[in-house]
Amino acid sequence: MAGRRAPTAVVLAMVICGLVLTASLTGAAVMRVRSAPANTAPGPTTDPTTSASAVECRRVPCRTLGTASVGGTVVTLKGDSGLVSGRLFIESPSGQQVVEMAVGDLGVYLDDQSLQCAPGAVSACLVSGSGDKGTAGQVVAGRSDKWSALGRAFFSEANYLSLANVDGDTSPEVIAVQQDCASGADCARRPVYAQVFGLGGQELGCTRLYSRIDQLPGYPTVQLTAAMLRDCP
Repeated sequence: MAGRRAPTAVVLAMVICGLVLTASLTGAAVMRVRSAPANTAPGPTTDPTTSASAVECRRVPCRTLGTASVGGTVVTLKGDSGLVSGRLFIESPSGQQVVEMAVGDLGVYLDDQSLQCAPGAVSACLVSGSGDKGTAGQVVAGRSDKWSALGRAFFSEANYLSLANVDGDTSPEVIAVQQDCASGADCARRPVYAQVFGLGGQELGCTRLYSRIDQLPGYPTVQLTAAMLRDCP
């Protein structure tokens, strides 16, 4: 049986629990949320700089990699000159939040396809990048003007991460495509399967094996239902 999904109330508690959250991914602190409501001085943070030019990115010139609209909230991803780190600018009717996304700490690089967002009672945005060992990503989730970075890194050996509503509830899930292959082996021709997680990182289940990634339902935008999930390998 697939793993149980945490109740929506639990996920909401994770999302709304604070405006400054530092999370560790594989031993590295990679997320920081800084809230700066309109017409209100920002509270103390580990970075006291408040000018707009200073928060664009770590290393200029900055590059806008993607923009998405989730309800009344606009999310923009800006990458630094090395494309190993970036910042999400979350503009809601009540103000702006800035979330630092250092996915480069996971050995990947950002590009023009790095930002995905999906609406829900708890909306979410996934920031991902690709590297030599696959694709890795982080999720920022929330509703209206309350957004937080969640502390789980998601990995795909087959270079496919996405957000989609799999189990028909009120928030999206994360789909990660994996290779059915032993570590260290040549996996290029091995079958693949889709692994599904809740936003908080809990594993919900996996699909059966497919000979190639393009055989997954709906590919290149993989579309799954809860009935397709089973225990993971």
